[in-house]
Amino acid sequence: MIKVIKLKTIKKIIIIMAVILIITALLKWTISVYANTSNKYKILVDVEDSKLYLFENDKLKKTYKCSGGKWSTPSPIGTWKITFKAKWGEGFRAEVF
Repeated sequence: MIKVIKLKTIKKIIIIMAVILIITALLKWTISVYANTSNKYKILVDVEDSKLYLFENDKLKKTYKCSGGKWSTPSPIGTWKITFKAKWGEGFRAEVF
């Protein structure tokens, strides 16, 4: 038996889909505007060369030596966003007495 869908039900489904599409478009636009205005600094870590590159407004500002992960716990590869910066003090250097 074929079930007949009422016209009101189809209208409701179309309206719901339109609202979802509009909300999705607005969220994408908001994220894109936020991303374009807040990306003054970018960091690139080259794990193979053990170098960290700091870019300001897409221009290389400074290069640092850095260390990657161990074989058992490798550095994660991918694109990441820094959401919080903490003050760590003097770093991880061991003190020699």
